Amino acid sequence: MIEWILLGLLGAGALSGSKKKDTLASRPSRSSGSSAYSTNHQASETERKQKIEAWRAQWEPTVDRSGWIPAGTVDRILATFPAPEQPSTWLNRFNRTDPIRDELSAEYEAHNQTFLARQKERLKSFFDTIEKNPLTDEQVKACVCMDGRVQIVAAAGSGKTSTMVAKAGYALHEGLAQGSQILLLAFNADAANELAERTQDRLSELAGAAELTSKTFHGFGLHVIAKATGKKPSLAPWVENAGEDIKMIVSIIDELCQQDQSFKNDWHMFRTVHGRDVGQWNVPAEPDAYANGRRGFRTANGEIVKSKEERLIADWLFYHHIPYAYERPYEHDTASETHRQYHPDFFYPDVELYHEHFALNAAGEAPEQFGPSYTEGVRWKRQLHETMGTRLFETTSDQISSGAALPLLEAELANSGVTIKFDPEREATGSQPITPQQLAGTIRVFQQHVKSNGLSHADLQQALNAQSKNAHVDRLARFVSIYERVAAGWESKLKDGGYIDFEDMLILAADHVESGRYSNPFTFILSDEFQDSSRARIRLLKALAGPPEASRHLCVVGDDWQGINRFAGADISVMPEFEKIFPAATRLTLNRTFRSPQAICDVSSQFIQANPAQIRKEVASNNHYETRQYLFAYGFEDQSRGNEHLVDQLAQMQHFLKAGKLEPGKNGRLSVLLLGRYRNDRPANLQQWKERFADSIDLDFKTVHSSKGLEADYVMLLNVVEGNRGFPSQIEDDPVLQIPMPAPDPYPMAEERRLFYVALTRAKRQVRIYTSLAQPSRFLIELVKNGALVIEPVDAAPLEPCPECSVGVVTRRTGRHGDFESCSTWPRCEFKRNIESDESKNGAPPVRLSGDVAQGSTCPTCERGHMVKIDGKYGEFLGCSEFPTCKTTAKIG
Repeated sequence: MIEWILLGLLGAGALSGSKKKDTLASRPSRSSGSSAYSTNHQASETERKQKIEAWRAQWEPTVDRSGWIPAGTVDRILATFPAPEQPSTWLNRFNRTDPIRDELSAEYEAHNQTFLARQKERLKSFFDTIEKNPLTDEQVKACVCMDGRVQIVAAAGSGKTSTMVAKAGYALHEGLAQGSQILLLAFNADAANELAERTQDRLSELAGAAELTSKTFHGFGLHVIAKATGKKPSLAPWVENAGEDIKMIVSIIDELCQQDQSFKNDWHMFRTVHGRDVGQWNVPAEPDAYANGRRGFRTANGEIVKSKEERLIADWLFYHHIPYAYERPYEHDTASETHRQYHPDFFYPDVELYHEHFALNAAGEAPEQFGPSYTEGVRWKRQLHETMGTRLFETTSDQISSGAALPLLEAELANSGVTIKFDPEREATGSQPITPQQLAGTIRVFQQHVKSNGLSHADLQQALNAQSKNAHVDRLARFVSIYERVAAGWESKLKDGGYIDFEDMLILAADHVESGRYSNPFTFILSDEFQDSSRARIRLLKALAGPPEASRHLCVVGDDWQGINRFAGADISVMPEFEKIFPAATRLTLNRTFRSPQAICDVSSQFIQANPAQIRKEVASNNHYETRQYLFAYGFEDQSRGNEHLVDQLAQMQHFLKAGKLEPGKNGRLSVLLLGRYRNDRPANLQQWKERFADSIDLDFKTVHSSKGLEADYVMLLNVVEGNRGFPSQIEDDPVLQIPMPAPDPYPMAEERRLFYVALTRAKRQVRIYTSLAQPSRFLIELVKNGALVIEPVDAAPLEPCPECSVGVVTRRTGRHGDFESCSTWPRCEFKRNIESDESKNGAPPVRLSGDVAQGSTCPTCERGHMVKIDGKYGEFLGCSEFPTCKTTAKIG
């Protein structure tokens, strides 16, 4: 492409130096015109230079070259002082470049690099002593860079708090801001208090340090409202303590049920019938129940049906006391060599009505994965009923989505003479309905997102209309209708008491700053944990920073790898899209960590960056702690053995520390942090353990969410297993929350992956993970497959990851026809492997020994071989030397 364009330009004489003869006639001759051409060209060039010099003289006084020249300066200059028109060349036309803009940008970049080097040298003592440890080059650059909008992407343990304190100190030291003009904002009270303490401790000798403001976003919001209105608002008492807000929602619902029969019906219908989402039409749903050879979804009546849509229909029938039979054999024999007996979805015996629910969209199409045979089956069933003269009623997936299916079914049954009476109090014998507290919790989270994002009724309706054609829109609309009535009750409670809630703190504060009712004194704004920012926080930051011409400095620090608070309103897009939110922004990085050893950094970085949406970075460690192994995983067939093993590990640490075989941590002690995905992962005997090891070990338990910002010598992750309440958690957020929330991260288990990364990066020495051999976490299986981890069986033989799903492990089972191997996640994964043929071929079935077996001891199975150490694909274990005649294995004792 480039070659033929250049040839064309040469042929046309567009490039200087063209010798094409047929252009000479139009040019000055050598004898008479060349000197005139040269003179004219020189005059033109002189005139151009004079214009440039005059233009520069206009704006040069507005550029302060004594310090850092902020990004955006070039844009400001060109917008205020339009540049002289430049001669157009084929090169800048082809590349669509702006030579003046490029030249100025390069000039200012070179200036800033020189200024940074000068500041490093001039202020070496300051940068070496402002914090307990000298600042790294990355931290120094973060301090010196005074671009108007700066984003610092900080790795876990990279000293972001130190950087914020040092940057505030640099601003004071260099006279860039007075103390009363510096604002530090934190996500929670602990972080705000730490910032306040650190700034007063480290900056106490700098003039104005005592006047710095350090607050949480909500605390600052209260300050703004009080200043703007002259009256400090009162926070609603039911939002101050965890769980009280849910109780208030339940109370409002109870009141509405008493006052409004229509709301009462809507509430109970949603809770009992629509409480569980049916998913999306074209996305296969993972079965959640298995019994008697059937996989599927359990209904309120107790049977297992094939789809979530069928479960919805069955639950509606159950709570309306309508007798039905699910997949009862058709009354006529249809079995043949090619077809089994026909089993219609539902049969209503009182009125002899068959009901088929077809997975068809509005165009009559089935999901692609069903194949063409599905629609052929639909035609066959219709024809069969017509031929046999049996009554068939149909519903479709499209009708479920639109909300038409159940009213049509109700009308058909009523017209057939069925008595229909809704009874939400009917006791379910199978799957239980959503509790009022659970649904109230979803409403509260929905409300927080709606208020934080400033969404109106019209916005919610627009969001509903924008839902995918494959979504269960009827359910979403039902929920929004309930929510809006509950939200109105909430706002009424606030108004009657003269209260505000946490969302109001940010929204009202932003209103006051934007309108000018609050006189903003802050010119230097620092924000921590930016990855956890909600849209309300972003709005407040934008209002405080003002337009670029306001010359305020905004610096945010965060790590998108640690974005774990989407449930609390955080918008995960704020980190990667910072430059869209704050134009002309600069991104800096803190990639050097002081916490975890390089081995843990490498494993955790590879793990988190499996998600391509995460910002790329390479983390390097200043922690050179050396040990044989940095990550351990212990697997147990009997999970109760896990606690015993953990206590043994603590006792071993205590012994080695006292014997001088283990390097002590701070104050001559060791710190051990037990982490769980849930609060109920907390060991029941934790207090006893604390007391037992109190003389040498600081032991504590935290959920992974609450461990953010903490660190310990040793981290022990508990119950890292697969399952709904495992790690990753498979309790999915209700799809209704997608309406008010920003777009989710499409990568599977993205937030759980970030949470696991947070857990790994709390450790300063080692991570020890406890799991079940029957159901190890898919995250552990991934690490095993990547060669980053070996799951050491404490009371069994090594594990083999499932070759089909890579989530479960291969497990031996006994069936009606003998032993076989299958995935531990069965029935979700259908992998099976027959082992009988291998046994007959190689002589003996595998035998796994439990308990301690000494290396070199006689094999207790064959009594011929000896138990020798084998380096298997999935770790070391003991195996009989007579293999394959004897297949006895055991853990290494």
